[in-house]
Amino acid sequence: MTRQKKSRKSNVNGPRLQPRTEKGSGVEGKRKSSKGKSAGSRQNEASKQKPQANKPKVTKDPRLGSKTPISLVAPEPKPVTKAAKPQQPDSLRPKPSPEQQLEQLESNPRLLALLDRMEQGETLSQDDQQWLDGKLDRIEALMKQLGIEVDQGPNSEEALMDQFEAGSDLLDQYKD
Repeated sequence: MTRQKKSRKSNVNGPRLQPRTEKGSGVEGKRKSSKGKSAGSRQNEASKQKPQANKPKVTKDPRLGSKTPISLVAPEPKPVTKAAKPQQPDSLRPKPSPEQQLEQLESNPRLLALLDRMEQGETLSQDDQQWLDGKLDRIEALMKQLGIEVDQGPNSEEALMDQFEAGSDLLDQYKD
């Protein structure tokens, strides 16, 4: 087959042109609605605002920034106040079990620090001593409630039995 040169003319089988219609009659003649602001809207903003009756007419150019003075010295920090949490009524707040209360008291860092200071021979302030006594009393009450027995010194039976067993172990090691 021989090659045919392309032409701009359409042949009989080609697509036909649409008939021309007037501009307002039909969908194609409609103008699309614009999106966004029109060109130059930034410069025209000042002139569009309505003048107020009491104030004199002052046209403000929106391109200019604010004229409020800015302090060059850092402001003094304000003391931070903690917002009080809304307290739930005691009937709605679940109370921890005695085991959980005991565990929380025994892992309290302030309590542990005060006990360490007391063991080292330091004298505690009156407030710290009262707080420590209150927490230790609460621990004792919880232990009684849970049925946990506390050794009250070196004369308890368990302590004496442990010493006896440790001594017999040392004696056995000496014999070998």
